[in-house]
Amino acid sequence: MAVDYKDYYKTLGVDRNASQKDIQKAFRKLARQYHPDINPGDKAAEEKFKEINEANEVLSDQEKRKSYDEMDRYYQQYGSWPGAGYAAGTGATGAGRGRTHYRTVSEEDLNDLFGGASPFSDFFETYFGAGPGTRRSRTAGHTRAEARAPARQDVEAEVTVTLPEAYKGATRVLELATPDGGTRRLEVKIPPGVDEGSRIRIAGQGREGPAGRGDLYLRVHMVPDPRFRREGTTLHTRVDVPLTEAVLGGEVQVPTPDGRHLLLRVPPGTEEGTALRLRGQGMPVMGESGKRGDLYADVHVVIPKDLTPEQRQLFEAFAHSLGYVPQASR
Repeated sequence: MAVDYKDYYKTLGVDRNASQKDIQKAFRKLARQYHPDINPGDKAAEEKFKEINEANEVLSDQEKRKSYDEMDRYYQQYGSWPGAGYAAGTGATGAGRGRTHYRTVSEEDLNDLFGGASPFSDFFETYFGAGPGTRRSRTAGHTRAEARAPARQDVEAEVTVTLPEAYKGATRVLELATPDGGTRRLEVKIPPGVDEGSRIRIAGQGREGPAGRGDLYLRVHMVPDPRFRREGTTLHTRVDVPLTEAVLGGEVQVPTPDGRHLLLRVPPGTEEGTALRLRGQGMPVMGESGKRGDLYADVHVVIPKDLTPEQRQLFEAFAHSLGYVPQASR
């Protein structure tokens, strides 16, 4: 039997171009509304909670969302999707297949809420659920991926990073809970080039499980910087250029996120809004040492104010020398 298509964006009530922040906001709001603990015995609320949890499992994971979006574009255009003819559990290789990591609700909590039955639809299980080391079984009408070996316990947490830290790299000291109720301290490195939604994997630092310790995943949240506008590895910053240097040419200093100031040559006749490039001074490319984007200085021409009578006379003479005629006289 073929599986039914799931519109995860519609389930969460978000646009297909929604940011990770918007997706998380929508999920949290709906999860609070339909959580089984808040709606005991309400089967409709329980099914709704399963649907929104499943949607968030896919849309909050960068790789799963990318695979789903490719499938979704095909579905929106043709009313079907690659692999739609496969039945759940037949071994179809969907684009997003991989080992399931429960990101929004822990696997233990899901078992407590729904017993041993899978909280995920056949669509999810077929395309995103199972991978190497798992086998399929049918339980109470649901497809369930059963591990052949005990799963390791991965942990995910959020880390807030400033632009200067993403520019240079940084370290964080985390306090993680231990099975005995205590805490342990762990120093982790934030690699240069991280961006909003980036995931940093720290191997072997997750929760202790039957198969050993899992991994720790840090999801990056970037703090906006008022001095710079970021577009991937490209940075933009505004620089004030005096009118005289915009007309005659000159040099101005351009700040960088790590506190340096670079000397930039301003060509004669530079206009308002001109973007002057400083090659290789932008954000690092994550995982590629020594590779960076560019930094652009967006020119803002500063017009002199409060001219003295002598200065105004000189400026008028300069204007007349260029053939300037006042607007009212034209």
